Amino acid sequence: MSGPLTGLHVVEIATQISGPYAAKLLVDLGAEVIKIEPPGGDPLRRWGPFRGGAIGHQGGLFEYLNAGKRGATLDLTAPDGQAAARELVAGAHVLIENLPPGTLRTSGLGPVMSKILQVNISHFGQSGPWRDRSATALTMQAVSGWISARDPQRPPVQAGARISEYVAGAYAALGALTALRLGNSGRVVDVSEFESLLSTLPYPMLMSQRMRELGLPPNVRAAPMLGVVAAADGWVGINCLTGQHWLDVCALLGLSEYGEHQIAIMLGGPERAEFFAKAEPLLAERTVAETVEVCQAMRIPAAPVNDGATVLDCPQYAQRGFFLETGGFRRPGAPFRMSKTPVGQPKPGPRLGARAEWSGPGESLSAAQGSMAFAGLRVLDLSTFWAGAYLTCYLGAFGADIVKVESIQRPDGHRYSGAYPFEGEDWYERSALWQATNLNKKDLTLDLTSPRGREIARRLAAEADVVVENFSPRVVEQFGLDYRSLSAMKRDVIAVRMPGFGLEGPWRDYVGWALNIEQTSGMTAVTGYAEGPPCNLQGPADPVVGVHAAVALLAALEHRRRTGEGQLVEIAQIEVAACVTAEPVIDFSMNGVVRPRTGNRLGGYLQGVYPTVEDEVWVALSVPDEGALDHDMFDDLVTGWTSTQTAIDIVEHLRAQGVPAERLATGERMYDFEQLGACAFYQEFTHPVTGPRRYPGWPFRITPGPASHHRTGAPTLGQHNDEILRGLGLSGDDLAALREQGVIGERVRGG
Repeated sequence: MSGPLTGLHVVEIATQISGPYAAKLLVDLGAEVIKIEPPGGDPLRRWGPFRGGAIGHQGGLFEYLNAGKRGATLDLTAPDGQAAARELVAGAHVLIENLPPGTLRTSGLGPVMSKILQVNISHFGQSGPWRDRSATALTMQAVSGWISARDPQRPPVQAGARISEYVAGAYAALGALTALRLGNSGRVVDVSEFESLLSTLPYPMLMSQRMRELGLPPNVRAAPMLGVVAAADGWVGINCLTGQHWLDVCALLGLSEYGEHQIAIMLGGPERAEFFAKAEPLLAERTVAETVEVCQAMRIPAAPVNDGATVLDCPQYAQRGFFLETGGFRRPGAPFRMSKTPVGQPKPGPRLGARAEWSGPGESLSAAQGSMAFAGLRVLDLSTFWAGAYLTCYLGAFGADIVKVESIQRPDGHRYSGAYPFEGEDWYERSALWQATNLNKKDLTLDLTSPRGREIARRLAAEADVVVENFSPRVVEQFGLDYRSLSAMKRDVIAVRMPGFGLEGPWRDYVGWALNIEQTSGMTAVTGYAEGPPCNLQGPADPVVGVHAAVALLAALEHRRRTGEGQLVEIAQIEVAACVTAEPVIDFSMNGVVRPRTGNRLGGYLQGVYPTVEDEVWVALSVPDEGALDHDMFDDLVTGWTSTQTAIDIVEHLRAQGVPAERLATGERMYDFEQLGACAFYQEFTHPVTGPRRYPGWPFRITPGPASHHRTGAPTLGQHNDEILRGLGLSGDDLAALREQGVIGERVRGG
């Protein structure tokens, strides 16, 4: 069966992970991609993993990222190579590239590039004072806030397995499909890896601002409880999201006397060591599976900390058939499932030396009128917390009409993130995290447990083009808002369902949030030091899932344009996370080994995170590893020097020598980066309760395209009740009755 993007022609001139991953997502959706490589090939070919460690020219990670693409090996410095490349680009709709800014303009491709959609991926974007700053994956994580203290006995540590390098690729695919709705001729999508990484953290700049408002240290980081702990046969994550979760864990362990000390323990108070001294022996008596089972039975978010081996045996992945055996090894499947346009089996990747041509003419593309890609699109947002809300925030930013549904009995739980009851009766309106994720929306309260609330929700669904939700499957099913029910009301509706663990499988009803997703998928297991425990990331899974959901939705909208059909789009969050953590699975499949965590190291570099003379201020730096120096010796030498210098002196000295170096970013500094100011990354809105705040935008610019990142500020609870319900024909008396019955309202019940 043809994919929703069949007929879309894409040229990729990109190396390593970001650009190839962007093109991979388009291949999954049916696009035809020709990858142009130099005679020596994409360096990722030689990265591995290789079976038995024998280095070749088609490593497993390269094959995963480039499966289904066709190849053209061309020397773009030679006239015949340039001529062949121009012919391929002239037949394409989209060009994806991640070479240094301006490189392709000197390759003779400029005239043909200007006639199609260009997607340019670079470290810091195509403009601004940092445009040409040298960087590596480690220093990009450092300046973006991805590296943080996770082990008090060791330097702060990066996210492992090159996870961060996939992020810009996902945004690039999203930017490409968004821009295509505006028309591809001469349009440019400028993707910043720096901003992409910033966009996937839980708004550290806003949290620092909040902490200052409350008179607290701006960069305080509370460790999630209980976090990653040892079980009898491995590691398990217990991730208390609410106070009730904490009370339930304490009761489960027979330590109820600690129920009132959650905050002190999270912040590392003296009670912390005492609590863990009692809890850890109890947890070590149970297996990982036993702990997960008992916690989930109590609705406590818990998950196994899977590695490249155990993830393949995880019952949920196994029953869903997610990992595929192709090309002699196992790899993740696609990060989305679509009922009318299913993703096919991966085909082999391109061979070096090939000279591909287009298989036929490209499909004609239609474009929206004006600068808003989603103008006229009606979206019913039933989501909670972050992943689904991130998707709908994006759609609203580019013109969609978003109706977000909460209730006064159970408002969106994300409202309570970074907001505290001591702030007053309206404390649930004060969360900067909720506000940043719910810009560009209208807010409606409906009690979906009441017949009248469900009736109104169904009326709204019958008028919607898209319905989005990210609950565990049974929630919307019990409300009669699953895809079968929705499509009976509106045949061409697209339902985007984003459950943590998937709509089917033995874990379909498990509860979880970002940390569970990262632990289950293998992201946590590859982060940390070999001598220490696996380390949680900082919660990037939610927005990463939201971006992938947006890519799949845009493809489904294109399919609907061509055929008139809606469909079910399923985004299982654990599957998205596994797609961006592919290497450990591929390596184990090929070689039967689980590599130890590598801390801040990466093959091909001498690099690390090092102390400065300033307290709790660190710098990251990377130099090519030419084999002349032992890495431990390098670390000792660098530490001896950096520990006597300030961060600014270290960074300025190294950059002058051409060495990529960055001070580790903290939330309190992120509003002051000159690059972000030059690119207008932040946009200010005034909230009626909390006043003016500056919110992050999206990590790419579409030119020509929208002049700003967002259209409206975040709503208050039920702010648009009257407007939306009167639009359905309800009278003033109807609205009064609904308020009296608690079906709608503007304040949390009992708040």
